[in-house]
Amino acid sequence: MSQFQNYTLVIPSEFEVILKKLKQKKPDVLKDLEKKIEKVLREPILGKPLRNTLRNYRRIHMDPFVLIYEIKILEVRLIDFDHHDKIYKKYKFS
Repeated sequence: MSQFQNYTLVIPSEFEVILKKLKQKKPDVLKDLEKKIEKVLREPILGKPLRNTLRNYRRIHMDPFVLIYEIKILEVRLIDFDHHDKIYKKYKFS
């Protein structure tokens, strides 16, 4: 029988702004996001590891959106959430 670690969710203030906007503009997407976050907390390695400028981060899709997060020891830190077409452009090489 496998035993799961308890991960702590860390929500930076920048991500709280995203949540606030979602609550006002797209509450249905916010509900789906909350479910995905719960899933990630249960099994953080679920998301795909990212490369290049987003190295050490993971992503999980919620078509057409993407949640980017990072795992540090027993913490899951939410980094960003946006439309697929926009999110990777934010972190493009300079």
